[in-house]
Amino acid sequence: MPEQGTGSPPHRKAAIRRCAESVFAQKGFDRASIRDVAKAVEMSLAGLYYYYKSKEAILFDIQRKAFETLLDLHAEALAGVRDPEEKLRVVISGHVTYFADNLDEMKVLSRESETLTGEFTEPIGELKRRYVRLVKGIVTELGNDKGVRVSPNAALILFGMMNWMYTWYDPARSGSAQTIADHIFAIFTRGVLRQT
Repeated sequence: MPEQGTGSPPHRKAAIRRCAESVFAQKGFDRASIRDVAKAVEMSLAGLYYYYKSKEAILFDIQRKAFETLLDLHAEALAGVRDPEEKLRVVISGHVTYFADNLDEMKVLSRESETLTGEFTEPIGELKRRYVRLVKGIVTELGNDKGVRVSPNAALILFGMMNWMYTWYDPARSGSAQTIADHIFAIFTRGVLRQT
């Protein structure tokens, strides 16, 4: 994986990453500068470069952390779950709850999904593919369980429902993350299971 700075305390990198998430979410990756991130985290540029060699390295770390965390959360939550409908409910709930708790991170993840280049592309691409395979597998399993042929695009449509909530979600007006997850689950399963 790309070099991220060696010997650095994990808590300091986490603080930089959180500040960068906020900066990138507000300004967009292209318009934000490494100087903006250094200012937000109250570090010198030299200090920031000790931890991250470039703005793109920070974006890589934001995306890596998000996908690895989601995959780990789902692995733990799905352990022992056999019913495909319950598996899907667990994944939707976990994804939406994580989104709601990390709106800046998820805004960056959604907006900058195709931004990384060069050495950063393949590691993130593999994490994305693992995540999509997980969800596609569960959607296919659910269709098989119900005797319904599910569109190959169904999982991608589900991601669209979940990922773009950052454009409208407000806990004060929209209700809890679990309520949103329940709505997405109901809308998606009723649509998928009625396909012919």
